[in-house]
Amino acid sequence: MEEKGEKETVCVTGAGGFVASWVVKLLLSQGYIVHGTVRDPCDEKNATENLQLFKADLLEFEGLVAAISGCTGVFHVACPVPSDTDPNSEARFQF
Repeated sequence: MEEKGEKETVCVTGAGGFVASWVVKLLLSQGYIVHGTVRDPCDEKNATENLQLFKADLLEFEGLVAAISGCTGVFHVACPVPSDTDPNSEARFQF
């Protein structure tokens, strides 16, 4: 953490997922401000004042830039999940 009482801001991708939600909980308990990326930021029932949610698709750069802006670190916990409506979703993730 930064000195002089300033809180560091970090980003956690996939903040609504099981593992990432525990990472968020731990970071908040240690005094961090957390930017969390989620698919649906409208569901803020458990958000605290030190948690800000951002709508972000891992495959779209702009959404991630907004969430990461001003952060000193990123915990990349999310994994892209293909849409059921995308007929080429398997081909999209092949390398």
